[in-house]
Amino acid sequence: MENTTYALAALDMDGTLLNSRHAISPYTRRVLSRAAAAGKVIALCTGRCLSELWDHLESLPGVGYAICENGGCLYDVAAGRVLCQQAIDDAAAERILNLAARQDVCVQCFISGQSYMQVADIEAFRRYGIHDYAGVFLQGSKFVGDVRRYWRREGDMEKINLYFTDQAEKAVFRRRLGEADLNLADSLGTGYELSPRQATKALGLAALCRHLALPVEQTMAVGDGGNDLELMRAAGFSVAMGNATGQVRAAADAVTRDCDHDGAALAVEKYLLGSAEM
Repeated sequence: MENTTYALAALDMDGTLLNSRHAISPYTRRVLSRAAAAGKVIALCTGRCLSELWDHLESLPGVGYAICENGGCLYDVAAGRVLCQQAIDDAAAERILNLAARQDVCVQCFISGQSYMQVADIEAFRRYGIHDYAGVFLQGSKFVGDVRRYWRREGDMEKINLYFTDQAEKAVFRRRLGEADLNLADSLGTGYELSPRQATKALGLAALCRHLALPVEQTMAVGDGGNDLELMRAAGFSVAMGNATGQVRAAADAVTRDCDHDGAALAVEKYLLGSAEM
């Protein structure tokens, strides 16, 4: 049921808050600032890690929290601290990296909130089908030859993203991995995101609600992709982007415009502020 009493908006980033150029429009910035000024809680809810979010957090004063790494990390923006963090078991992380070493794959690891990319040549982004996100990677990642060195030195392995050259290589990895106590999500067409089992956007939202002593029924979620489904089912109200997958649109309570026409901002205006028609 639609209403305007929602207190918190959990907003996916890529394909939702960000347009197809991976940017946030001035209009969306203004709407988020208005919502924060009205006492609403704005939370980014994304598969990205903190090092891939700093620029956006600095330019979005209306954002109070970040549910990062597909729910594995909850970050308080104003306090500048991590409230809770999940990590992949060391043995599982070692096994994933060993399997990846047997294939032609671009490895990206999130370690203590920092993205590390194991790629010899940045031009290889095109070979792995991730060139559209080159700006994101270049801005937020450190490029290394062997991520294990940094993992052992810098902290826990929080998430692993693998980008393959094609679907056949991706299928080989999936077959070799077999059963694993992990969350496995498709990523950017020919990739996988591997997270701890207890790291989902829905669980991240629940953790934020506990922190704020806020009933989850007073939250709304906006998303476009498969890793948003659990989040949208958990929130009190869910809005699918106009560019969302069919599965996401079917699961949503409402549909807004696409990411190139400020759909997320319009949803915030309508369902948090009660001041817009989509």
